[in-house]
Amino acid sequence: MFRRAWPFPVAAMLVLALTAVGASADEVAGDADPATRPLGVVMLDGIAFPVVEEHPVAPIVTTPCANQIRLMAGSRLDTVDVVIDPGHGGPETGSVGANRLYERDLNLEVALLTEQELNDLGYSVTLTRRTDLHMPIRQRTSIARALEPRVFISIHHNGGAVRPSDDPGTETFHQVNNPDSRRLAGILYEELQETFSAYDVEWVDTVHQGASSRLRATGEDAYGVLRLAPEVTSVITEALYMSNPPESRLMADPEVKAAEAAALARGIHRYLTTDEPGSGFRRSFVDPAMTGTGTGVGCVDPDYPSWAEVSTGYTEAEHEALVAAADRLGRSPDWVQRFGVRTLDFFSRLDRRASDVSSPSLHTPDVSGSMVVTSSWTGSEREVLRRVAELYGVTEAEAQKLGAELMVVLTTSLK
Repeated sequence: MFRRAWPFPVAAMLVLALTAVGASADEVAGDADPATRPLGVVMLDGIAFPVVEEHPVAPIVTTPCANQIRLMAGSRLDTVDVVIDPGHGGPETGSVGANRLYERDLNLEVALLTEQELNDLGYSVTLTRRTDLHMPIRQRTSIARALEPRVFISIHHNGGAVRPSDDPGTETFHQVNNPDSRRLAGILYEELQETFSAYDVEWVDTVHQGASSRLRATGEDAYGVLRLAPEVTSVITEALYMSNPPESRLMADPEVKAAEAAALARGIHRYLTTDEPGSGFRRSFVDPAMTGTGTGVGCVDPDYPSWAEVSTGYTEAEHEALVAAADRLGRSPDWVQRFGVRTLDFFSRLDRRASDVSSPSLHTPDVSGSMVVTSSWTGSEREVLRRVAELYGVTEAEAQKLGAELMVVLTTSLK
């Protein structure tokens, strides 16, 4: 019942399979084609994974390091009111204060406090990161685009200024061609400036103090977090100068962090509930020398639960033949089932390279039998199963049975 018309001698196929395929499919797994627009996110342990492709087994998502996996855990989230991006993270520290206060850590602390303030006002909020994660800019904007929030704010703290000032050197940056972004930047500037002005500190600033757009020579936004999500109202806040020791000491105070978070939440609430125009606006300016960070070079993801369990049903006779094949190989039926799929993938690719050999014509097997064999597919192996299923126009459960049938045919030559 298992025999099929395969395009290679059976014994040769078995030898090739056992030597070329091996026990892992990592070398032949393909990447999913990237989608132009993610559709919602999967939330897992506080991390947002933008969905780039739907699939019956599990969606294909991008990880914090912008790698594509099929994520087998978590819950779906379609949209929120506000996405907060705590700037930098991991090896990208951002500015560092004289008191060894790291911007990446300060950004996250303020973001978490801002989230709580907004939750108390009744808004739904998601952060691009909730821990010290290394994350490229494109991943941050992918999260925002996937969730289509009413507001996307990237929280930063500044560095480099030395010019003494009577007032805080607060800067906010808006999207150059988005009036809503400009209004939000002006309101946030007002709230932050008023909050920090209550403290008696030796301030510093630059000529860019206020709300403006920083541009490339081409006229587009210089900051990727603003440029890469043009359809989302987005703003960057740069509150105070960590390179200025008095301001760095101020920002180490928990009370000041809470005050900044409250100011950001008030500003977002004002933007969403009023028509107030904001203030502090300055002309857009070109910064051709700006390179920025956030490329994600060297970013390493932890292991996420990107596995799948696929069950295939066999009749008693089919299961008996599968068990016999497993015994001949000294393996389990599950191993034989998975190895058969990888062998199908190997020979299908070999077949496509040989112009004088046509692919085998395979039936669609019945997988409703009462004898069930379940295989777990992890990492890149899952893409092999998916590829074989798509190649032969069958489900993943049916692809497993085709693989098992092949192995039964191949191992009969060992008798």
